[in-house]
Amino acid sequence: MRIRLKADMARRPRDVVCKLTNAVRRKIRRVKHSRGGVPARLRKGPPEALLGLGRFVANPRRFGGFVSGPALAEAITREIDPAAGPVLELGPGTGVFTRALLSRGVAEADLILVEADPLLAARLQQAFPRARVLACKAARVTAAELGGQRPAAVVSGLPLLNFPGHEVERIVAATFALCTEDAAIHQFTYGPRCPVREDIMAQLDLAAVRTARVWRNMPPAHVYRITRRAVPGTASA
Repeated sequence: MRIRLKADMARRPRDVVCKLTNAVRRKIRRVKHSRGGVPARLRKGPPEALLGLGRFVANPRRFGGFVSGPALAEAITREIDPAAGPVLELGPGTGVFTRALLSRGVAEADLILVEADPLLAARLQQAFPRARVLACKAARVTAAELGGQRPAAVVSGLPLLNFPGHEVERIVAATFALCTEDAAIHQFTYGPRCPVREDIMAQLDLAAVRTARVWRNMPPAHVYRITRRAVPGTASA
């Protein structure tokens, strides 16, 4: 599949993504027609890739999972202990990190998936029927909605660098309020340092440690473990 881009289109990334989306759709329609109405499997990536691309185009500041590859998924879930208890995932998108959690041995019934996009939330419920899927913003999740579960770990696919500071603070504070005392938030970022600002960390009495650099992701990413300072073995990085 060849795509021709105009010389000045590099300065308009949304136009590039729209052109790519339309090209993929045309390719799928051609293959479907040539095979008697049976769509072929996409050769590069799961079928969810097209859905993720569409949601990224619709709201690029709120959707970070479109550029999260398997290397980042493995890195951000590496420290999750399947035996520790339920796992809360914020912004699972198309389920890239979710599948990595299942591969690590986390039971599907122990997954709590919080996705603000209603279309993606519906797809997640279909893909992971035994998981608890909440179609709401991360900062608005209540203990009652968890059905008595207290997450022992959090995996965040939220692009926090795109959020204003006050929203980041609300999300982080609300998340820790739902979890066990020794729970950690495992957060990725494409920036050079922790995406939760130092003043917010100090206000909430938290500490962050970088646990991975993922050069094989595009763009390269970092993973941080964020915990309460009362938990031993943590220090700022």
